[in-house]
Amino acid sequence: MARTFCILIALGTQALFSGDLFWFSYKIATSNGLVVYEEKNIAPVMVPYDGQSTLLCTIPLLFDTTLSKEAFLRKHFDTILPCFYRLSTHMLSLNERNLKHQQDRIELIIEPVRFTVDFKDEFATINVVR
Repeated sequence: MARTFCILIALGTQALFSGDLFWFSYKIATSNGLVVYEEKNIAPVMVPYDGQSTLLCTIPLLFDTTLSKEAFLRKHFDTILPCFYRLSTHMLSLNERNLKHQQDRIELIIEPVRFTVDFKDEFATINVVR
C-alpha cells in the first residue's frame, strides 16, 4: 500500500514538473567521413525552472495525438536538430598524417539546453529557456 502511494506521488510529481520543458543535447564524431559515435538526447526536465524564453524556430510538423510530446520529439529528432545549430555549438577538427596514412576526426557538440515546444495548427514552435 505504501509503495503504491509513493509511486503515485512520484508519477504525479513527474507529470506536474515535466510539463512542456525538455532538455536537448547532441554529439556526433566522425572518422574519415564515417560516423563512429552519435549521442542524441531529448528528455523532460523534472526540476521547475523559470527563465527567459526566446523563440528559436518554427517547424511545419503536425502533432500526432497518439504519442506523448517526448516520443514525438524523439521521432522527429532529425527535423528539429538544425534549429539548435546556432546555439552553443562546438566543432573540433583533428587531422593526423603518418607517411601513407591519414586520419581525419571531426566532432560536433551542441551543449545541453532547456527548451519548450508548442503545437499550434500544423506548426511546432520551439522556444529556448535560459
